[in-house]
Amino acid sequence: MKRYSETPKKVYICSPLRPRGETEEERKKDLHRNQQLARFACRYATEHGYMPLAPHIYFTQFMDDADPQDREDGIRYGLKWLEDCEEIWVIERRVTEGMRREIAVARKRGMQEKHFVISLRPEERLLNDLIGECFVEMYSVVDKRTFD
Repeated sequence: MKRYSETPKKVYICSPLRPRGETEEERKKDLHRNQQLARFACRYATEHGYMPLAPHIYFTQFMDDADPQDREDGIRYGLKWLEDCEEIWVIERRVTEGMRREIAVARKRGMQEKHFVISLRPEERLLNDLIGECFVEMYSVVDKRTFD
């Protein structure tokens, strides 16, 4: 496994943050899972010699994602970080509104885009076989880690 590099490639971690669920308890659990997933993706990146930038982890430490102005400011700051990255890594299958904005900007800039999922579906494995790697499976590294 490649680790620290003096000149690491910066990658933008694009993963869901906003929780889903009918009840407050379900939303709290989903938010926790989403935060764990983003942290895991950052760890995965560093273990492979990349420098991850995950604004939704950083800015939510002092900004309130539930406040519309804080959320919009956080997304805009994140898009500024995106300008410094060479790749965007889309984590998991669900794409939120905020993620759509990030992906659109990355595509407009012509950035390399990679999709990471915890475990690939059979059709994703087939697509990878037919057209080359379009999904990257993180399962082998995740097997000892759990997501609530």
